[in-house]
Amino acid sequence: MRAYLMMGLSLILAGLLSACGGGDGESGIQPADLPLAKTRFTVTVDLPAGLMTAQQRNSWQLISKAYAATTTLTQDNFAIIFLNAQGKAMGQGEITNFQQTDGNYIIEARSPLLLQGVLVLNLEEPPQFSIGDELPTNLLMTPLTDTEIALSLKTTLAYRALIKRVVRDGNWGIFIETVSEPANIDVRDAGDFINELADELAVTLIPKLGLNGVSLSNLMSLTVVNDILEGIMTRKYTELTAQKDQIQTVFNAGFWRLRSQRSLTGSTLEADMMDFNSPDTATNETRQIDWRWHKNGDSEISLAEEFRYLSEQGLVQFDQKENAIQGKILTSGGWKDLYDYFQVLISSSSTAIMTDAGLAESDSRNITMRVNSYPLSGQRMHDFLTTKENHFMTRYVPDDATFAEGSTGYYFTWNPETTRMLLCSTDVNGDECSVSPRDNPGVPYTTLEDLVSVAGSGSIEQVNGYHLTDNVVLEFVFNNTHQVNYWVNIGGDDWVVVEDGLWSPVTTQGIQMFQFTVPDVIKQLANHYPFDTPYLFLVVDQGAVHQGQAVLKDSDFHFAGFNNAAKEQIYAVASRDNLPPFGDCDFGDTTPATEDQFLNAVTECGGDETFTTDSVNALADQHLVQISTELGELEAVILRSDKTWDYYLNTVLQPGSDNREWALDELGFLRLTEDRHNTFSDYALWAVTHKKYDARPLWAIKTFSQTDLGGANQTEISHLMTKEYAPDTLVACTTSDSGWNSSTQMPATARTKTEFDNQSTSCIVSWEGRTPRFTQNMLAGMALTFAGDSSRHLVLNPQADTQAGFNTGRYTDADGCGFDIPIRWKLEADGTLYYENAMAQSEIDAVFSNGAKRFPTGDFQEWIKVSDTDGLKLTIKGFNHFTRWESASPALSTTQGEMWSDIVTLIPAASAPSVSVQSPTDAPQPGSPFPGTVLRDGLSCNLTPPPTTP
Repeated sequence: MRAYLMMGLSLILAGLLSACGGGDGESGIQPADLPLAKTRFTVTVDLPAGLMTAQQRNSWQLISKAYAATTTLTQDNFAIIFLNAQGKAMGQGEITNFQQTDGNYIIEARSPLLLQGVLVLNLEEPPQFSIGDELPTNLLMTPLTDTEIALSLKTTLAYRALIKRVVRDGNWGIFIETVSEPANIDVRDAGDFINELADELAVTLIPKLGLNGVSLSNLMSLTVVNDILEGIMTRKYTELTAQKDQIQTVFNAGFWRLRSQRSLTGSTLEADMMDFNSPDTATNETRQIDWRWHKNGDSEISLAEEFRYLSEQGLVQFDQKENAIQGKILTSGGWKDLYDYFQVLISSSSTAIMTDAGLAESDSRNITMRVNSYPLSGQRMHDFLTTKENHFMTRYVPDDATFAEGSTGYYFTWNPETTRMLLCSTDVNGDECSVSPRDNPGVPYTTLEDLVSVAGSGSIEQVNGYHLTDNVVLEFVFNNTHQVNYWVNIGGDDWVVVEDGLWSPVTTQGIQMFQFTVPDVIKQLANHYPFDTPYLFLVVDQGAVHQGQAVLKDSDFHFAGFNNAAKEQIYAVASRDNLPPFGDCDFGDTTPATEDQFLNAVTECGGDETFTTDSVNALADQHLVQISTELGELEAVILRSDKTWDYYLNTVLQPGSDNREWALDELGFLRLTEDRHNTFSDYALWAVTHKKYDARPLWAIKTFSQTDLGGANQTEISHLMTKEYAPDTLVACTTSDSGWNSSTQMPATARTKTEFDNQSTSCIVSWEGRTPRFTQNMLAGMALTFAGDSSRHLVLNPQADTQAGFNTGRYTDADGCGFDIPIRWKLEADGTLYYENAMAQSEIDAVFSNGAKRFPTGDFQEWIKVSDTDGLKLTIKGFNHFTRWESASPALSTTQGEMWSDIVTLIPAASAPSVSVQSPTDAPQPGSPFPGTVLRDGLSCNLTPPPTTP
């Protein structure tokens, strides 16, 4: 104890130095005199394979140094730093011995166990820091609160959340006594706090982050990281300093627990109310009502009652709730079903005795409940919506929203009066807790003996065990000591035995079990440790081996709640209107890139939308149209129900549809693979960041693409907008069309070029800065076919015309006698297609030589502008003018002509049918030589062959 007191005194003196003349690098602060006591720390380093600690890097390397560093770390990569009373660097501890063993590092240092002592790591170079400054954001860290410690991303985030709070407050707050007089038990309790915080961050924050190819400093700059770190610490501080309250009063008034979730099945917000001695009943009844908002399109948040539990009416109503059974509990009568509902048996002012809804009082599996409360008025709502259960809700609540008067938060503490052996439900979702061989996860063990090995394995490939989590495997060995080996996937690349322990075969109430304890260091290393306690067991139930947990008698467990006023205030401001505005988000757009960087970009840009199983299936056969804002390039993707997909470029189907494959992954990303038979195939990931609901929905998408360039992959993060069109629903915009007068062979209503310019612009369907238009790449070498007359084609060759600025082309009709007229064409600046006859006046008169009753002779001009597109077809607005109309009766001016509309499809120019021009056999029908209105399809043939092209 003397050594600890000396250290405490040194730290206090250093804190006074900081307060008097230090801070932010001032030279007045000197390292404290350290005691001579040495401590031997066993350190396991477990970091994401691609995470970097370099603050500056000129370019991202495809093969990251990070994992190599975790297996070849030297003493120079580590440092021990002591923090002062304000949470800033005060001095450096001496590492007196350093060894590397399989999966661990043994570090001896001149330091006792300390909350304010921190082991830091830089993967690429010796850690750099300045006395008097905050710890740099490029250092991984964990406090020296135990002799066996794990250094991981979640411990780094948890400890940084604490020291950020210390720096903000200028003191260690709830841990002042732990820092000033660091007794072992208090320091270990503080370590437990950090570990619990790390476990919570592993659920609420880390799944939202991409890590591969990302530097730790950049990670710490993300909005979501800073919001959750600040919020979770504010909530923890408040809960731990809450004042004891009368639980009977709280229960009678009722309290609320909020939950939220997002998965491949969709998003929900929940509010569950529980009360006791309900005022609307004559008996002491426990009542629980579950309210839900299931996201449905763009519907606003509105809670609806989904389920009601009334204790006096037994379990009848549970039949109405899907998956009501949450697990099983071992009683004297064997395994009994557990429900996620409680019944209050008796309550006093300070405590309540409760039991699970599925149990009777005679089962002796009661729970004692207490409550502390804290005022919420003026507190930021986001800070109290950071729990595992409700952190998804923050997206709907304004960042600066605070609680008003009358709002209260509750911190409930419950402990069982007897040890509870809890088992996952083996009837509903039983696969979640079944135990299978490591190398055959689809087939559960059927007997406990199947798990046991005669001797320990030398490598993970020979392990006869099972996955506790995806990165922890348990191996049970019968070697006279009943050893259990804890294999951990360190750094995502190598399995090593980090810890070992003991397992024991026991019989509890006539049921055979294997019981064991999970060491703290394994809990710290585990990804998403699935239990509340380290005390686990294995048991055979329903013909398979399952794992469960033992909740020990008198062990404290906690959960948070709100009074009705706080719940009402939260939902009063919760709205989809609080989501980021719909639009392009270029955050994270870069090349080269990694999928993990992509996840960060999606997290930063995301609203409440994600691809779900139902939403993706509903997209089958829909046209997902994209228009480039810079080049006007037109793309379309069509997902087919057989998991293939079509790709159209400028309305033309690209080959390879049978080999393309799409799939929805567990993160809600749509994966579009170019060649499912080629492991190096190009692919793209699509993630929804927003969706605008309309008759034709608009999707804002973040994309990650990989292109195989001869073995060298090019990767890029970008964004796009895609508009959803149902097939065969494209309709031309016919507003202000001229119509055709067959008796005069002229437009029924003359329109001017100015009217066309205005009306064609009005007809354009633009969205989010994307405007459909013709482009040179789209038209050159293609032919337009017209819905109004499928026999006619406007062939647009890429060859230059004799007249500068034009290309050559032909206007043909393969019906009847046919015609084939040479034209010249070009694109105007706004994407309007302009073409005119490339024949002399006499030549065109010869082609259309049947006088006023047949066709209008003379030079002609035509303008065509795109109005809309479904990615396969285009609606167009057109305007034409014939010089003959200038001398007709009634005469049209040079600016007047016909306005018309149609739907066109593009085909390769070579696919346009050849035209054999013949003499007519029947009298020609009225009509116009150009496509457009229904009256434009009366042409049967030409009276004379067309001349050769000039």
